[in-house]
Amino acid sequence: MTIALPEPRVRVGRRALAGCAAALLTLGLAGCSGADGSVAFKNQAWVATDASVTEPGSALTPVNLSTRSVGAGIHVGSLPSAMALTRGDAELLVVSQGDDTLHEIDPGSNQVVRSVGVGLEPDAIAVGPGGRSGHEVALVANLDDDTVTPVNLVTWKAGKPIAVGEQPVAIAIGGSGTGRTAFVVDFGSDEVTPINMTTLRAGTPIAVGASPETVAVAGDEALVGNFGNRTLTPIDVATLQPGAAVALPVNPTDIVVSASGTTVYVSGGASLVPVTVAGLAVGTPIALPDVAQAVALNRGDTTAWVALQAGALIPVTLASGTVGHRIHLGGHPSAVLIATS
Repeated sequence: MTIALPEPRVRVGRRALAGCAAALLTLGLAGCSGADGSVAFKNQAWVATDASVTEPGSALTPVNLSTRSVGAGIHVGSLPSAMALTRGDAELLVVSQGDDTLHEIDPGSNQVVRSVGVGLEPDAIAVGPGGRSGHEVALVANLDDDTVTPVNLVTWKAGKPIAVGEQPVAIAIGGSGTGRTAFVVDFGSDEVTPINMTTLRAGTPIAVGASPETVAVAGDEALVGNFGNRTLTPIDVATLQPGAAVALPVNPTDIVVSASGTTVYVSGGASLVPVTVAGLAVGTPIALPDVAQAVALNRGDTTAWVALQAGALIPVTLASGTVGHRIHLGGHPSAVLIATS
């Protein structure tokens, strides 16, 4: 049996797809209210259905992982492509490519309660303390204009766009204090652009492998998955120097880090690949029934939930490598996010 390569989450004709209708919304989610009136979730996943050239998608789909029940699509604007949770899983943030906007969803009312315009075709988002005030900031990578837009999540105002490399498609934040750095993956220029989270200024680009697609921070390293040549490039978070690339058995589409920081799991091809962070030792791939586009870990890191290109979410028990039954979602999944607080 021949299995197609995963699609890198880019890059063709998305502006032409911007008129596609978003999915209609009726959603009921259980949660507990935080001190600020927002809602935190237990064992809740969201899956973004991105745009493909042949099958444009528009749904953000909630999945209760305990009951394996799929909720109705959430209306957030056309072509939602990436998600993030704020501190304590208090707020769900979604970027939509079709209307170049960052949205906040209030799951209690099932409505988008705040929105702000960002750059052209936002394709990734990360959240962390930023600016001189240290308030939470969302950094949105804009695929089509080669910038990152900082959004102050207290004032909900967008700051001055930060110029980065060509086609930024992923962001991860690492370090501490004034040394916190956002690592922006530039798919089109084979680089990573570091952004100082205090000054919100870009530093010197860091050369990595061909067509970098994804990044995660594990301890003192940012690990960059290079789709074009099946490698993993480590970058020292403190010195911003790249290390020797490590060969992978797949074209990486996503990376997720265990809570302990000792292991990362790389999705790609029809596999999930464990990598021990110490020494970047690549483990035995876990075979999946379809091409893997994205991965997230549940609370406790017992299960990896993998979004499959054919339109499903599937669990992998990490201790045994056992693959469970898929949950059918439809569409073209591109990202999965799980609340673990």
